[in-house]
Amino acid sequence: MNNKPIIILGGGGHAKVCIDLLMRQKANIIGYTALQSNGLLFGTIPHLGDDTVVDSYNNEEALLVNGVGMVGDSQFRSSLFERFRSKHYAFATLVHDSAVVSHMTEIEEGAQIMAGAVIQAGSIVGKNTIINTRAVIDHDCRIGDHSHVSPGAVLCGQVTVGQNTHIGAGATIIQHLSIGSHVIVGAGSLVRKPVPDRLTVYGIPAEEAYK
Repeated sequence: MNNKPIIILGGGGHAKVCIDLLMRQKANIIGYTALQSNGLLFGTIPHLGDDTVVDSYNNEEALLVNGVGMVGDSQFRSSLFERFRSKHYAFATLVHDSAVVSHMTEIEEGAQIMAGAVIQAGSIVGKNTIINTRAVIDHDCRIGDHSHVSPGAVLCGQVTVGQNTHIGAGATIIQHLSIGSHVIVGAGSLVRKPVPDRLTVYGIPAEEAYK
């Protein structure tokens, strides 16, 4: 973990998970931003103001952590990341100390690997992507930028996932499949065939929603 002070963007549930991870690693957290204050998070992390307060910090002296979660096809998390990257702010990459991450992987800027997650050799996790609690990414998978692999989801070997895609909690994607960009895979689904861009699929086996 870089020793630079950290600002958390957001003050909701996902922000709390990020703060807990950072506190375990003894990071220097300045505070969090949100439209409305939730008070002192964990009794110690202050509310700094809304996102515009970030501009008062030198982009070379502070790191950002994207504490906004991703549910479904929401683009707010990705737009927040891109907005501050365009201003040359850097995002911390988070890896929980209980995660199992092969040294033969590539974890890009701002990705967040949460408690109990497993990422096997040859895999690439894109920018600003969440690999959530106990998710499994097996060998040689490719996860696009701004995607979310939800708690307990399993991607078998050589699965490709596009950008801004949401893999629901407990979903399983079998080996060698391609999942497009802006896709939603419903919680608990079993995906046995490729999924094109901008579809929502769910069920066992997963089928397109609203046929």
